[in-house]
Amino acid sequence: MANVNEILQRTPPAILYHYTTQQGLLGIINGKEIWASHTQYLNDTREFRHAIDLLTEELLEMEKDALRDQRSRNFLAQMRKPLSQGRESVNVCVCSFSEKGDMLSQWRAYGESASGFAIGFSGEHLRKVSEEHGYLVPVLYDEGEQRRFARALLKDVLAELMRRPAEEGEASPVGGNLGAYLNRYAPILKHKSFEEEREWRIITKPLMCSGERFDYRAGASMLIPYFRLPLSQQESLGIREIVIGPTPHPAQSSRSVDGLLMKNGIATWGLLSPDAVTIRCSEVPYRSW
Repeated sequence: MANVNEILQRTPPAILYHYTTQQGLLGIINGKEIWASHTQYLNDTREFRHAIDLLTEELLEMEKDALRDQRSRNFLAQMRKPLSQGRESVNVCVCSFSEKGDMLSQWRAYGESASGFAIGFSGEHLRKVSEEHGYLVPVLYDEGEQRRFARALLKDVLAELMRRPAEEGEASPVGGNLGAYLNRYAPILKHKSFEEEREWRIITKPLMCSGERFDYRAGASMLIPYFRLPLSQQESLGIREIVIGPTPHPAQSSRSVDGLLMKNGIATWGLLSPDAVTIRCSEVPYRSW
């Protein structure tokens, strides 16, 4: 899985920003954790469908290329099944970050009428805290790169099936490990119209709903499953910067954020510390009040 592993092992930027509300900021600072939502309950319901469509198209092309190899064709035909099945019962959760810390589209989406924040985490810190529960990976927007990734994934699954002894056929899932890989990697592929977000994601391994950190919160129309990802590592949350979104009260907001951090033992820009958190206000000329 050379192509797949190359994506998974990419080095994150120095800072990655998580856009959130007042309640989200309080939860992260006071609870020392960040919430990752179930992939089937994300705001954009088309995300998973995009990955399915892409993999299906590449699979059909591979079937055309394998016209003279009956065994390969049989396995490729079996691989259609995981792509057509619903994956709602598999608990994989996602938490989103952006390379950009002051974006108009994100303030509109998460600002909640003049009260949003972009929390800038150390990319390396996020990589380390994600290792136990999943991985930190960049979202792919370029169609060519997406197709190369999809084709490499399908080839890996086909190779695994071709190596499988005949007597294991009935004991193994139809389509091999494609269903499992689909849940793991589909959140990496996103439509190019979202490219400006420059998103990275922490994607969890499949989770048990009975797990200690798997929980439910109230949504607009239903309960939302989510995972409480611990952020603390050697007493550090890895926060490097907090950007205060467009607000009619920037000075007061800066002071209250500074006080919140100090109350929780986090050094701020006003203190002489190499780990001090910088607090700054958005420069986007946006008014929602």
